[in-house]
Amino acid sequence: MMSVNTRRFFMSGILLTSVSLFMRGVAVAFNSYLSRTVGAEGIGLFTLMMSVYGFAVTFATSGISLTVTRLVAAAVGEGLGKEARAVLRRSVVYALSFGGAAALVLFFGAEFFGTDILGDARTVSSLRLFAICLVPTAMSAVMSGYFIGVRRVHKNALCSVAEQGLRIGITIALITRAAPYGVEYACLAMVGGSALSEFIAFFFQMLLFIGDTSHILERGGEEVPGGWGRLFNMAVPVALSAYIRSALLTFEHVLIPKSLKKGGNEYSDALASYGILHGMAMPVILYPMALLTAFSGLLVPEFAECKARGEIDRMSSIASRALGYTLAFSCGSAVLLYTFSDEIGNILYGSGEAGVYIAILSVVIPVMYLDHVTDSVLKGIGEQVYSMWVNISDSLLSIILVVLVLPRLGVVGYAYVIIGVEIYNFTLSFIRLRRRVKIKLDIVGYGVFPLCAAFAASAGAQGAFSMNGSVTTAPWLFVKMIFALCIFIAVFLGMEELRAAAVKRRTA
Repeated sequence: MMSVNTRRFFMSGILLTSVSLFMRGVAVAFNSYLSRTVGAEGIGLFTLMMSVYGFAVTFATSGISLTVTRLVAAAVGEGLGKEARAVLRRSVVYALSFGGAAALVLFFGAEFFGTDILGDARTVSSLRLFAICLVPTAMSAVMSGYFIGVRRVHKNALCSVAEQGLRIGITIALITRAAPYGVEYACLAMVGGSALSEFIAFFFQMLLFIGDTSHILERGGEEVPGGWGRLFNMAVPVALSAYIRSALLTFEHVLIPKSLKKGGNEYSDALASYGILHGMAMPVILYPMALLTAFSGLLVPEFAECKARGEIDRMSSIASRALGYTLAFSCGSAVLLYTFSDEIGNILYGSGEAGVYIAILSVVIPVMYLDHVTDSVLKGIGEQVYSMWVNISDSLLSIILVVLVLPRLGVVGYAYVIIGVEIYNFTLSFIRLRRRVKIKLDIVGYGVFPLCAAFAASAGAQGAFSMNGSVTTAPWLFVKMIFALCIFIAVFLGMEELRAAAVKRRTA
């Protein structure tokens, strides 16, 4: 029978997973609408602009969400209610300071960032509009970290669903009026939808946060001295890592269209190709990760508590199971997306090129998903400084490869760069994890067998639902993929039952 903590962990994970899958499904459908409305160049310009905004968000939050999660989880785990409240007070001051500074820099520096850094004056107005979102974003990071730390994840889920629904509704209303005036106004409409939804969702989240902290955190225990020191000691390494990596990532994204142009492409064509890979193919590749994002986020407070209590065996057990199931799930996801890549690209975006990139990037899905979970475990056991250096080095490697590869191979070369860098990052992170936590990973059971099951399920679905040369429709593709997924899950669960029975016989 599962313990209370284990049951709570899985119930929280299932809730977050359901919400994440729904939201990402809606996001992919919405992205399909945007791609057809503003075109590949518009998506490319918006994605390019988001790289600068992403850096601004990184500075505004400065590692506070993870810090709040770990400090609040540790305080609550030790029964220190007053300390948890003190952590939140300090975190709010921290978020207001960094969020305000980021907003001022982005607003007044928008012309420099848009014209001189991105090389496209059409982004200036959108960057200024983005600036007003940074303070609410920083404060939301504090509240999200708190809800994860005290396992009140359903409140994060409510806020996320509300924000997504608002963003889609407002953006559609704005973009239908703005798109006829050109790419610049279409991007401004997309930013406006994001900004308005961010503000409304922030106030809703704040109401939930105030109501929750009034009765969830007990007033027991004492406030531990040196609180600001602990906050900075934990947040600064995470923030520095994020600053450097985000700056390098922004630089990398700025270089991509320029490197493609050096290879003989027109700027508009380079921007379009960049938009297809990053704005169309990558959301599909990352869609199944919604299942993992929910559970991996919960691993941080889980491992923080386990470490504080010295539960070494529990850490090993959770890490081994998390990585094993991640490997099986990612192998199945990779095969399904590879098999149906052409149909997905054409149905979602009307682009065969998007299908090609989905097929290429599907190869790295197991590595990408495993790396995501590994990083969460490392953060939970306090290895954020090591993760910082790995992330910085992989960003530097990406920049070098972009400069060397893209002028020769074009945007397909960038897909290869993503694959190579993901392998590099995961290898270093997994080696570190193996040194800190004992991992037992059955490669055959969780890797080879799921791959075979996924290929068989995909082939069966393709054969059973053949369109006899007709163009596949969205409902037909959905039925095929669900059929293949059901076969894969049935086969995998059957293998798990056989494995459990074999283990039981050996231990009998």
